[in-house]
Amino acid sequence: MSAEAASPPSSAADDVPKKTFVVIVSDFKDAEALNRRLSVRQMHLAEATNRRKKGSLVSGGAILDSHDDGKMVGSALVMRADSKEQIIEMLMSDPYTMGKAWDLDTVQIYPYVEADF
Repeated sequence: MSAEAASPPSSAADDVPKKTFVVIVSDFKDAEALNRRLSVRQMHLAEATNRRKKGSLVSGGAILDSHDDGKMVGSALVMRADSKEQIIEMLMSDPYTMGKAWDLDTVQIYPYVEADF
């Protein structure tokens, strides 16, 4: 039997990075930060949908200043990548970064393992 016949076929799941990270990133604090965020939000959501389909984004959402007001002030993400550097690369190309909503100087990236319960 050849090596090719013995190997299972490659799938998109084989390309999904195996390391999971929690990412916290704040928005800029100036008066126009929320407007900049909102102006690129649809592009950001389209990119997030694409990353989710590829397996590099597990989940994500806005960090709010409070549950009452609900003003978006940052983002929390669960992402998959081979390294923190790959996470940074993905964040740098995101519309929220390019549109000056996210302040990457505030980014926190932590290795993460989801509990199985």
